[in-house]
Amino acid sequence: MISRRTLMALPAAFAAGEAAAHSYRHGDLMIGHAWCLPSEGPTTRAFMPLAVVQGQPDVLTGASTPVAAAVQFVPVAGQPPAARWDIIPRRPIGMRADGPHLVLTGLNRPLRVRDRFPMTLVFARNGPKEVEIWVERSPYSS
Repeated sequence: MISRRTLMALPAAFAAGEAAAHSYRHGDLMIGHAWCLPSEGPTTRAFMPLAVVQGQPDVLTGASTPVAAAVQFVPVAGQPPAARWDIIPRRPIGMRADGPHLVLTGLNRPLRVRDRFPMTLVFARNGPKEVEIWVERSPYSS
């Protein structure tokens, strides 16, 4: 369960300026700073907070990017990919290496620190949204 303090801090985290991070508003969804690790082979992991700020739940049903053959939703490290992610109001998905994250498979080029590339996220209720993924060693390190 997410603490009240964490919920109160979300708007500030999502409001960070372009110099420190980037975020997106998509209908009643907030998509936080989207980043991925540099690649060391044909796969890498990507991360971004997802939250319904008000209104009804939504579902992340798909994701694609021109730099990878597929994007998989991994609910917890070591578990098989999920077909979808439910995004419930007041229960943001905070992606991290040992928790929920995206895995990009079949990379068609190496991803290096400071690279940027598009990814389209598809939501059941709010529809598709293109975001820019920043390649970093950790958030805000580029």
